Amino acid sequence: MAQPPQASALESIQFTATAAAPNAITGLFSRKEGPVKVANLLDVDRRGFDTIGGLVRKYGPGPFFVRVAAANSILVTDPQDIAFVLDGSPSKFASNPGKKQAGMVVFQPDALTLSRSPEWEGRRSFAEHVLATGKPLHPLAARFLDVAYDEADQLAALGTITWEAINASFQRLTRRVVLGEAAAGDKQLTQILQSLMAEANGTPGKVGEQYPELLHCIGRYTSAPEAGSLVALIADAPGKIYGPVEGQVIHWLFAMGDTLPANLLRTLALLATHPVKLTLAREEIGAADLHDPQAVAKLDYLAGCIYEAMRLWPTTPMLARVALEDIEFPGGATVPAGTEIVIHNIFNHRNGDRIDYANRFAPDEWSKGEAGKDRALNFFSHGPQGCPGAGLSIFLGQAVLARLLHNHGLEDQNSGLTPEQPLPYAQNYFTTSVGLTPA
Repeated sequence: MAQPPQASALESIQFTATAAAPNAITGLFSRKEGPVKVANLLDVDRRGFDTIGGLVRKYGPGPFFVRVAAANSILVTDPQDIAFVLDGSPSKFASNPGKKQAGMVVFQPDALTLSRSPEWEGRRSFAEHVLATGKPLHPLAARFLDVAYDEADQLAALGTITWEAINASFQRLTRRVVLGEAAAGDKQLTQILQSLMAEANGTPGKVGEQYPELLHCIGRYTSAPEAGSLVALIADAPGKIYGPVEGQVIHWLFAMGDTLPANLLRTLALLATHPVKLTLAREEIGAADLHDPQAVAKLDYLAGCIYEAMRLWPTTPMLARVALEDIEFPGGATVPAGTEIVIHNIFNHRNGDRIDYANRFAPDEWSKGEAGKDRALNFFSHGPQGCPGAGLSIFLGQAVLARLLHNHGLEDQNSGLTPEQPLPYAQNYFTTSVGLTPA
């Protein structure tokens, strides 16, 4: 048994400044447009990548200590170590370290991702039932397909897809899928959630004042659940959730409504600037029966396009866990209970020493290659705490993109992406717009 290496004080300052602090400055739970713009101009994500790369060459590939502000944390970058941590969650590694707990408690104090046993088992069982985790197709997929096509058609009518347009569309889509058609126009609910998420950026460590109002708004739909919505499946869900059922619904609204539109706008920008990839995606779509939810779910190349946007620019730049006991890593390094574990997705997803397609758009690595088996790629996390709604989110993304690309071509307007150059480490979706052209 041996203690992991320790990065120096100066190296820890560099890590905090370039790889850890920017995540907080740009918004841990609700991205802030101004700081994101500045971070892009300063190429902060590339600087963080370079910092970690230097540390890994010096102290890796096994786990090593690096001080992040006041905490002496362990950074893991080797796929074996990453798998060890994620497969051991939440029994050995809890997913509610201090900052995350202090922020998320504002708008979802009963969140599955903050839970430990026995709450975690009950809430996970509940979520997996409603979200149909691991199943090839959600039982409500046919209705969700209609919703996705309707939203895609409304987007297409605008002619140009901007962040404002796709975000509004997916907030509405999320309300329709999760809560039912009666919630389609309930912008107040979304505004309350977004206000609480912005408050969570400050990690105050207490439940937000508007949280009871948010529960009340959701309760209007859970008290008389609409057929064909996710909340209609709650009555038959197993698992003790230890709190109001509305507290579990919040995460579905948060995860689906805020991250999926960013990922899809980036996917559209990638396809608009990579004509060969766009042609392949449209050929796959053209050969499918788009009236059949199962056929849409089998659009593997299109799914690979979404996965690539998430790999290249993960909306969760870092995963954090905390050791619940003294831990011995596979290589023999030991860390004491209470140590925070950091998995830096931006570095791991772009590590050219491991991934030969690190800085290019490579959807075929998902549809035909081995990317799906790479435990270093964690936009949905892995292991017992992998995102229970991953399959549903990708299906909705496939449906919207399939509808758009079946009927339209794409025209890049301002992304600056090109297949001739390595893709940048950051992509500002706030300023991205993609035009739709005749098919």
